[in-house]
Amino acid sequence: MEFFNALFSAALDQNIVFGQLVGMVIVFLAAERPQDAFRLGGALWAACFAAGLIGWPVYAGILAPWGIDYMAPVVYLLVSAAVIFGGGAIAAASRARAERSRIYQLCALLAVNAAVLATPLSMAASADVATFDVALGIAFGTGMGIFIAVVAFAFIHDRIDERLVPGVLRGVPISLITAALMALAFTGVAGIAGGMFV
Repeated sequence: MEFFNALFSAALDQNIVFGQLVGMVIVFLAAERPQDAFRLGGALWAACFAAGLIGWPVYAGILAPWGIDYMAPVVYLLVSAAVIFGGGAIAAASRARAERSRIYQLCALLAVNAAVLATPLSMAASADVATFDVALGIAFGTGMGIFIAVVAFAFIHDRIDERLVPGVLRGVPISLITAALMALAFTGVAGIAGGMFV
């Protein structure tokens, strides 16, 4: 039950994109091409899960006992970048040169994404009270929340008819208004999902 409670709390109650406003840049990038929202959201989900899955044991097993938990951001950056580029190298192994270049560009975007880096850092903040099941639920739920945010924003933004939007609100302003309304919707359900499995 702790796993599911942590999963749904991270995905819906404390959504890292619209609840905590971390990683909004990737949401705006995905809104440009909604057909790529599933692929980009899925890649972010996998990257967050991998960063959290590997980052939490590193923090709980090495950094905290040695008293060097202040090094957590650097270690998480290195661990998540290694996991993402390792997965990218495996995916690009048998591809053409242009496709490999595009995969490595996506890996670089994922590796420095604020949401991917914030996943294990938020888990480190509660590592002293969390078990591995809770950490696993938080990592999976954070990725799921990012996937939901990226896909939902891309398809909502795609349905906005720019001709009906006043001239001064076209482009970035209407995107910010849409993001604010989605953040309000995620804030409105805060506390509901996490309490389902108590």
